Amino acid sequence: MIYQVAVAFCLALSASAFAPAARANTRSSLQMSLFPENPTGLGGVVAPTGYFDPLNLAAGKDEATLKQWREAEIKHGRVCMLAAVGLLTQEITKNPLGIDGPAIDHFQLVDDKFPEFWVMVLTLCAFIEAWTIKKVWEPRAETKNLDRFARLREDAAAGDYGWDPLGWYPEDPAAQEVIKTKELQNGRLAMLGVAGIWAQELSDGKEILCHFQKVCE
Repeated sequence: MIYQVAVAFCLALSASAFAPAARANTRSSLQMSLFPENPTGLGGVVAPTGYFDPLNLAAGKDEATLKQWREAEIKHGRVCMLAAVGLLTQEITKNPLGIDGPAIDHFQLVDDKFPEFWVMVLTLCAFIEAWTIKKVWEPRAETKNLDRFARLREDAAAGDYGWDPLGWYPEDPAAQEVIKTKELQNGRLAMLGVAGIWAQELSDGKEILCHFQKVCE
């Protein structure tokens, strides 16, 4: 029963990410009293929580710092969306390398089957990070005499690397905000989902799908 409730809860959360942007600002006086207005100027505020910062982490932070935090949140969300798909795919399909069992153990098991795997993964990650730094971060020439680390460039938007091979990113600013909120909310859900998968598989050593419809020994 608990798993059905968890699935229903996750579906409800993911559905809220696809609500129109205008609905994110439609809150009753009770909601506004519980959740204050967003002081950061960043998007991602949706019902039913509104602006949610119970630890007050954003208080006193400048715009550059908040934009870097949003950049990190978007990137971690994207990684976890890919991870969620990868973890479930590994357990649903037959692994071509013959690796079986909980998906969280596959990284340790792949070394014997495909030793070049980690070289390829780390090379790809290094390439992506280098390309990101070159494209949206301040160059070293501008910060070497400043008493701080490099930041995102002022003209750079968090998470926007100009990569849209399928042309899905709209030109209308309002539609862009809707897309950004959808990605952010689904990324947040994916981070929680992947953490839950790891915790469950670490706790009992079973594939996560064994707790649903998959028949496991």
